Amino acid sequence: MINRSQSAKDEAKYPWLRILLDAYDISDRLMATHLASLPDQGMCIACHKGCHACCLNPTVPITRLELMGISWYAGEKLEGGLRQEVKQQLYTHDQRRSCPFLVSGCCSIYPVRPLSCRQFHVKSKPCAVGEDILNTRPTDIVHTTRQIAKEVSMRVLDFYGIKGNKRKERVFEQGFM
Repeated sequence: MINRSQSAKDEAKYPWLRILLDAYDISDRLMATHLASLPDQGMCIACHKGCHACCLNPTVPITRLELMGISWYAGEKLEGGLRQEVKQQLYTHDQRRSCPFLVSGCCSIYPVRPLSCRQFHVKSKPCAVGEDILNTRPTDIVHTTRQIAKEVSMRVLDFYGIKGNKRKERVFEQGFM
């Protein structure tokens, strides 16, 4: 998570950054509540720190806003060897299947990882390396709720110049996001 007091200068410099970080805060808070309710339903989350099977062959939908955030973070916040490693992996990304931001089994852009990564969780047991969970165990995927998607979208739609709650709701219902 980004320390918002430390990012205030960047948020002033890049107005879109506040929208992105707000959306990530909303998503993280609501997903944490959603995931905390799963044990009451007899489910446990298999994902854990160090688990990265989904990063080895990812298909990640990403918005322009998220791409801008990743570019900002990788270009201005990553330092030294980690920055060089990510830079090299981006140059050779077409030669590999894994996420170019996966370094030594860890997400180098974790604080600004895309919403699809933030909201992707697997229950039951961890994914096997090479497993395509969408095909092998689709019922083990924890889906985000419509309410989470709506609340995040309501904030992200500001980036696209869509104003007013009623208009945002209409745009959300039409599937814009």
